[in-house]
Amino acid sequence: MNDTISVEQLRGLDALYEARTPSGRPSDWGILVEELRKIRRTVEAGIKVKIEGTDTVLTTWQGFYDWAHGRYHALEDGYDAWIGHDR
Repeated sequence: MNDTISVEQLRGLDALYEARTPSGRPSDWGILVEELRKIRRTVEAGIKVKIEGTDTVLTTWQGFYDWAHGRYHALEDGYDAWIGHDR
């Protein structure tokens, strides 16, 4: 089974990462973390996740982490909740 993150979905994730309050603080990282967790859980369930418009296919937790950390690197140090944790 395969799943795809469309270019449109990726732009939405990127917009969540870039959104800031008037004071410059990230405003939507909580939403972004939840969305990334959904992707992580999909990969952990054994479903390959293709990133549309790229050659990237996420097949393992490590592959997902490398992709997410590379794209949204400030999350790990700048937000309390992380994509590898569940509630």
